[in-house]
Amino acid sequence: MSTQEATIKLKPGKNYTRRELMAALSSGANIIKENSFQWKLGEYLKSGRLIKTGYDEYRMPNDITISAYMPQYSEVSANIISYLSDTYPYVSFSVFETVLMNEFLNHLIAQNTIFVQVEKDSAAFVFRSLQDAGYQNVMYKPSAKERALYWTNGCIIVTDMVSEAPLSRQHPHFITLEKMLVDMYCDKFVAGTYSASEFPNVLKQASEKYLLDRTKMLRYARRRNKEKEIRAIFSEIS
Repeated sequence: MSTQEATIKLKPGKNYTRRELMAALSSGANIIKENSFQWKLGEYLKSGRLIKTGYDEYRMPNDITISAYMPQYSEVSANIISYLSDTYPYVSFSVFETVLMNEFLNHLIAQNTIFVQVEKDSAAFVFRSLQDAGYQNVMYKPSAKERALYWTNGCIIVTDMVSEAPLSRQHPHFITLEKMLVDMYCDKFVAGTYSASEFPNVLKQASEKYLLDRTKMLRYARRRNKEKEIRAIFSEIS
């Protein structure tokens, strides 16, 4: 059996470790050597026959085109990113709005909430700056009671960013897919905007449609004390 035939027999959409790939490329007397495997792996990655999804994780694409996730922001969120980037060029922040989840949900969210997550010790300054700039319905780290009393559609909530949050190098203020998925599961307010029963399907859709770094995602989930739960969901949908 040739290495090409072995690769074709890999299950599309399933993650494989490096050791599993090497075993799949070897059969009977046809044992592939380390140097040959390394060269072949590089060839498959370059051609797109395999994609790397995380540390020691590879996948054979299925018929769905897999690309990097790029959030499609509302005009308000895009303006906030532009304004804060100019006003605080050295402050780390990311913007997420709940309607971004509609791409993966069966029951769509009609009312939007914009979250501006800012590095610790800078959130208060960003909050006041947004107010001074004329943005309406801006809340600063509201409690559950305050959200219930004062939240309105299109509300902007400024909070501290959880440390070790996965950020994009190319677009440092855009929400990454890994961060969005973990926040959907861990953040009580975000999780309350959709049915929790949909999350496994959300994770499955996201994994099939976009490049998803599971290692980066699980590291962030560990920071939010939910690694085991999210890892178990990955096992269910694999």
